[in-house]
Amino acid sequence: MSNEVNNKYSWHPGKREQNIKERGLDFVELADDVFADPNVAIEVDPRPYGGEVRFLAFGMVRGARLCLCYTPRGVRLHLITIYKVNERLWRKHYGRNSLHDI
Repeated sequence: MSNEVNNKYSWHPGKREQNIKERGLDFVELADDVFADPNVAIEVDPRPYGGEVRFLAFGMVRGARLCLCYTPRGVRLHLITIYKVNERLWRKHYGRNSLHDI
């Protein structure tokens, strides 16, 4: 199955469906909200992915602490997953704005 796209993002439809089913979160619908959080913290994901650089965006959306994983691909951001963040990770990452102004 090929990737789907809109003006800003691309994503794999199967991964989107899986994320909605398993976590109740739609990364396509929530991505703009994560990036709109004025305290969003964006960091490089330190885990190796075969040479692909991935980013983690920590943001508050409708009272939920979320982490959105994505990677730049061409003119769009490719959305990979989104999940709720536990308190420990939230305190470690949120509001650090490490890459927010890049």
